[in-house]
Amino acid sequence: MLRNYLENKADLMRKINPPSKDWKYGGFEELVLDLGVSSEAIPLPNDIELGQPKNCYFNCREIIKERSDLIYCEGFALVQDLPLAFSHAWLLDSQGKAIDPTWETPGIEYMGVPFNNQWAIDFIEQRKYPEEYLSVFEGNFLEKYSLLKEGLSESAHKIKE
Repeated sequence: MLRNYLENKADLMRKINPPSKDWKYGGFEELVLDLGVSSEAIPLPNDIELGQPKNCYFNCREIIKERSDLIYCEGFALVQDLPLAFSHAWLLDSQGKAIDPTWETPGIEYMGVPFNNQWAIDFIEQRKYPEEYLSVFEGNFLEKYSLLKEGLSESAHKIKE
C-alpha cells in the first residue's frame, strides 16, 4: 500500500514539476523508492522511552547516539485509517523491524532509507539551524537539495541486501 502511494506521488511530482535533467531524483518519494526498505513495526521495547510528540527526527537521533545496535531511518509511514503517508523517522532493529519512539501507536507500514548513524548525526549537526527540528530529507533545502541532485553517497546509507 505504501509503495503504491509513493510511486503515484513520485509520478505526479515528475509530471507537475519535472526536475532538471541533471537531478537524480524528482523528490524524496523517488529517492526512498530507490534506496529505501519496507518495515513492519514492533512494539516499543521496554528499554526505549517514548519520545517527544512531533519530534521524530530528534527522538531517533538522540537514541542512536547511545544505541549503535539500532539504525536511524527516514522516509514515510502510514497510520491506521488515514490515506496519507507522513514524512517520519524511526529506528530499525537487527531484524529490520521498525521501532517508533515517537508515536504511541506504531504505524501500519514504514518505508525509508536506513542511514549510517554517524553520517546522519554529522549531516544534521553541520547545519547552523536548530537541529532538533530538521530531518536529513526535509532540511535538505539548506544544502540546495543536494540529495535529490546527487543522491546519497555509499557512506550515507546502509545498502539494501
